[in-house]
Amino acid sequence: MRIKITFRNPKRKTYLPINTNYYLVKLIKQLTFEYRRYLSSLVPEGSSSKGFDLYTFSQLIIPERKIENFMIGILSREFYWYVASPYYQFLGILAKELRKHKRFKIYDVYFEVENVRFVPEPEFKDNEAQFTCLSPVTVLKESRGKKHKSDFKKYALPDNKEFYAMLEKDIRNKFRVIHKKTIDHLEFDLEFDKEYIRRRNNRITKVITLEKESSRQEQVRCVLAPFKIKAEPEVLKVIYDAGIGQMNALGFGMVEMVHQHRK
Repeated sequence: MRIKITFRNPKRKTYLPINTNYYLVKLIKQLTFEYRRYLSSLVPEGSSSKGFDLYTFSQLIIPERKIENFMIGILSREFYWYVASPYYQFLGILAKELRKHKRFKIYDVYFEVENVRFVPEPEFKDNEAQFTCLSPVTVLKESRGKKHKSDFKKYALPDNKEFYAMLEKDIRNKFRVIHKKTIDHLEFDLEFDKEYIRRRNNRITKVITLEKESSRQEQVRCVLAPFKIKAEPEVLKVIYDAGIGQMNALGFGMVEMVHQHRK
């Protein structure tokens, strides 16, 4: 499940950094700070070392914008943001706090919340679905106890078999935490949209600069392309609610189902 937040642009043209993940993570932490113990209690003990993190969010969806000097110029009167989670309690808290305070700071700009609503869910009946990405997908390589000299070497890309193996492993982990049971056998197959890749001249990877509290930055290598996936309906819903890939709570791996009837 997910909520859609509509922000109002306070000026005719407002500027935000191209990569807003850090500021959106900060906003979610701020809104849920008083509920952190309650939210952590929702998931099985030992499933997360950093508190509640079973959620993901989209990039800011800005209908009219212009890139200038590594900043996004927001020209639209309104722009949108989606947050998804398999836990209604988390989304309910977020929606309540957004409606209550109504005015929030992203980067150094204050925006008013015009609307917060729950989005109707797709129906998960078939063993196949097409997804488009609302935020890029990132996959970490399996840790083998040695430190990588470069940030880029930590990430697997679709031309590497480890990319699909780690995706499957991550889906299994999410399913186990959310449904409190283990998948005995996972029928899983993912294929990126070949026509989209052709139109993009094979350029479907991008680098996002992820800022941190310590003023350090991390270069995150990720993939942004539609894909078709075969899996059980329960598994497809896990991907829709919790995201695909890793670092979901930092704003990676949120997807939207294409051409599906909604409940």
